[in-house]
Amino acid sequence: MNFTVHVDAGSDAARPSPVRTLVLTGELDHGSAPHLQRALEEAYAEQCHQLVIDVTGLSFCDSTGISVFLGARRALAARKGSVALAGLNSRIERIFRLTGLASAFSTYPTADEARAAISAS
Repeated sequence: MNFTVHVDAGSDAARPSPVRTLVLTGELDHGSAPHLQRALEEAYAEQCHQLVIDVTGLSFCDSTGISVFLGARRALAARKGSVALAGLNSRIERIFRLTGLASAFSTYPTADEARAAISAS
């Protein structure tokens, strides 16, 4: 499997952050989507309300991956939270445009910018 999810809780021992960041690398498809889903379920269990998904290192995303992104959006919207995407390369951005989902997510050039925008709102 050529896919990894790194979870950045964005917290220190003294003060947990309300924003969780998932950093994706590799190919997100039918075989790797369950790995991302598990990371998302852990975030939900820890009462995460704000999520940044950094796709800078994502080289491929199929319809299964898009479905997982949409599921995260729905889950956090139900908690009055949000999902932001960061670092969309031209390949991944094209997929989101072609599927009509580009406007469904807030997007930012970097994960740091996404975290700052979410924290400010």
